[in-house]
Amino acid sequence: MLPSSRGKTGYGIDDPGTIIQLVVAGILSVSVGIIIPYYTSSSRPGVAEVAFLAGPGIGFLILVVAVALFWSSRLGKVREMMKAVNDLPWGGGEVVLDLGCGRGLATVLAAKKLEAGYAVGVDTWSKSRVWGNDPDSVYANAKEAGVDSKVSVLMANSIQLPIASRSVDVILSAVSIHHLAPRKSRGVLFREMARVLKDGGRVGILDAGNGDEYTRLLGEAGLRDIQMHRLRFSSFPPFHVVVARKPYSG
Repeated sequence: MLPSSRGKTGYGIDDPGTIIQLVVAGILSVSVGIIIPYYTSSSRPGVAEVAFLAGPGIGFLILVVAVALFWSSRLGKVREMMKAVNDLPWGGGEVVLDLGCGRGLATVLAAKKLEAGYAVGVDTWSKSRVWGNDPDSVYANAKEAGVDSKVSVLMANSIQLPIASRSVDVILSAVSIHHLAPRKSRGVLFREMARVLKDGGRVGILDAGNGDEYTRLLGEAGLRDIQMHRLRFSSFPPFHVVVARKPYSG
């Protein structure tokens, strides 16, 4: 896929539909808590009092959740993925695969670590998963970061990668694994990750929770030195970071 000048920079908002629904629900809840007392304060004062307390209170909590999700997408995700990438050992010549790359957050962060290597972002670019999800945005972000010559994208299903076995040095994923395969198929996804990874290759996953499950699946796929960093509360929902290494055969 060739680069395009149409892409927009920035890494988008995760699950935009959910955030919009929460904002609408919060506004409706506050509105109901104001409207009902207006019409029932004289005839049914008890109902009016409950509505006045419950409506705005519940609405406020819903709006707080929406703001937290928005903040996490714009800032928390970027900060935590940057830390996860920085914590991996780098030589500069790696081939990097970013599963569910979206608008290229992990792809670009990895490319900044490379000299002779390159980073490939893999996705199907569902619009419902990330606001403005588009492969062109991967190139736009890479160009802004000055690493566009080290970045490419590939439209593919992550549980059936069109990539040769033992050809990738590092696999990254930023808040995507839970979208890439339903729970019953995640074992297939992790075995596919192990297949394309070189001996000694590394995995770094950032996702909302699910760390225990990913730790187990990485082990079942044959990876070792698995470490899970507990919930990190700079995001909502709190993130897990899971890292692992593929052992050398023989």
